[in-house]
Amino acid sequence: MRVLDFLKPVLENFFRFAKEVDKEFISHVKREELYTGLKKSQELKERQQEPLKRLYCEWAEKSFMFLIDRWVCFEEFPSESFLLASGLKKSKNLMWSILPIIVDAKNLTEEEFELSKYISENFKELRVYDFASGVADLSFLRGDCESKAALLSPLNAVKRFEMYSDNLLYDWDLMAIPNTLKLRYLYDKFFDEHHTTFSRVLSDRLSRAIEEGLPDERIRVIQTAIAVIKEDPESLPKGEPKSFAEKWLREELVV
Repeated sequence: MRVLDFLKPVLENFFRFAKEVDKEFISHVKREELYTGLKKSQELKERQQEPLKRLYCEWAEKSFMFLIDRWVCFEEFPSESFLLASGLKKSKNLMWSILPIIVDAKNLTEEEFELSKYISENFKELRVYDFASGVADLSFLRGDCESKAALLSPLNAVKRFEMYSDNLLYDWDLMAIPNTLKLRYLYDKFFDEHHTTFSRVLSDRLSRAIEEGLPDERIRVIQTAIAVIKEDPESLPKGEPKSFAEKWLREELVV
């Protein structure tokens, strides 16, 4: 029996469970019930016997902790933790193929490719996984977990800056939070080398958002993100925040 055939019922059950956790996560965030959401995710985690379901509750728990404390430590990327909990850790090729920043993994067997495709397509629909992965990426980039910050060359920094800023246009709204903080880290660290380039990229992203007719709520988040990245409170959009992400990011300028 192929691994996918053996695992598929388990994975299908996990992904159904994860989507229900997502609904609760988003609901609590929208209502700004972060402490309630944290408590419920902890309680739900304690009731889980299956490793994958327990892991997903842990990601929700850490996501709430990050939104509350503005810092949290991930010992491993969620994709790697998933492979460990699912028993697939031995497949290094599979691990690289489902990491968010990797597009093309080489040397996959036909079975690994099929399994990778199935997992990746389902992960794309999971909000808690997406957010936790973004926060973990931020954590490793900055060296938050008693580890050294990621070693980036100036050229690589520009490529990442372009990628993260592009994500501001197309990721779901809450992802603007880790994306913005990653952009601010790069903006500060490579200011001397790339200040002009970074400013041009940010200006381009805002112009594209307006040209593409993104909703006002999304444009306000992008404007807020740029203000946070540049640490420029004067450029914040006028009026009260229209989303949780905008409100959370605005507070970065006064924390």
